[in-house]
Amino acid sequence: MTYVEGGGGLGKIDFTENDEVIRFELEGGDLRVMPSYTKSALSCAVGEFLAAGSGFIRREIVKVVSEYPSLLNNAHVHALAKDVDLELPQP
Repeated sequence: MTYVEGGGGLGKIDFTENDEVIRFELEGGDLRVMPSYTKSALSCAVGEFLAAGSGFIRREIVKVVSEYPSLLNNAHVHALAKDVDLELPQP
């Protein structure tokens, strides 16, 4: 999410299963989201996007770790959790 906080102003998510992309562009304090599969674009405040994304990541980490406790041994899981201010128990 570094880019959303001002790291360049442009971004893109590519999908491995097809040729679709989602493009991101900063417009002042807003983030414009443009999926290739529709002519529509979405816009929201950068802070709202960061809060929603961080909340989603926190919820999913808690869910996945509760289903697969061995993931607590994975340093990447801990790094991602730290990025969204989520404390996980140390293995």
